[in-house]
Amino acid sequence: MRKRRNKKCNPDENQNEWPEWFTPITHPVESEILAYVLKSNSRLGEVYFTVNMMQINYIVFKRNYEELVRLQDEFNKPLIFRELALQTDKGREITQDVILEFTRLLHNFLASAKMLVDVTRRWVRQQFDGTEFLITYQAEITKRFATNVQANFLEDLRNFALHRTLPLAIPELRLQQVEEHALKSSLGIVLIKNHLLEWKEWSELGRMQMDMVFDGEVDIQLVNKQYFDNVTAFTRWLFWQVRNFFNNEVNQINSAIQSVPKRS
Repeated sequence: MRKRRNKKCNPDENQNEWPEWFTPITHPVESEILAYVLKSNSRLGEVYFTVNMMQINYIVFKRNYEELVRLQDEFNKPLIFRELALQTDKGREITQDVILEFTRLLHNFLASAKMLVDVTRRWVRQQFDGTEFLITYQAEITKRFATNVQANFLEDLRNFALHRTLPLAIPELRLQQVEEHALKSSLGIVLIKNHLLEWKEWSELGRMQMDMVFDGEVDIQLVNKQYFDNVTAFTRWLFWQVRNFFNNEVNQINSAIQSVPKRS
């Protein structure tokens, strides 16, 4: 028999980790047992489905962000830098292709961020209606996002892309001092601020993000990273709360899976 891990999780002790959910399936019999348990107990089936959908929603958001980061890293390779610096035909072709792909991936990231917000909010309100946790959840949302300029800016940017036009992105050469007489160059992708400001529907906080931090270009990847880190920290917090709330159901599911003798 496998060692059972059914103790209640403590988010305060594991705040930098993700909670464990279900025992991995490693044998066909375990899969059959799991299917039987979920079919015969609607509550366990609901919990299993809910947890998996919560994880999938976040993974979609996470992978969209990772694709943006990966494209930025590819764009900043030395050979590409050389082609752009020399303004070759190949360099111009690379720039056009990268900007198009970056705009597509940015659109996906903004859409998945909105999806994650809306789906999570709706589920929490349905699941915890009339409970004290709903108050705790809303307080956490307010603390992390209500006055957060990055969150408001990206929500506005999504509306800009959906209801006006796609933002204009351009490459940017960056120089960073690494030593007293040495500079390090890199390539980034930024949004044109004046093009964004032609839209009159920016929220106060969304406009504040541009007015306070940016000059002529919006360092969108910096904003994305700050927002992604904030959402990830919140999602981890929420997953711990849900893990404890569903502790008995998760343990029942895991006990059924672990009841199958380990096969060699």
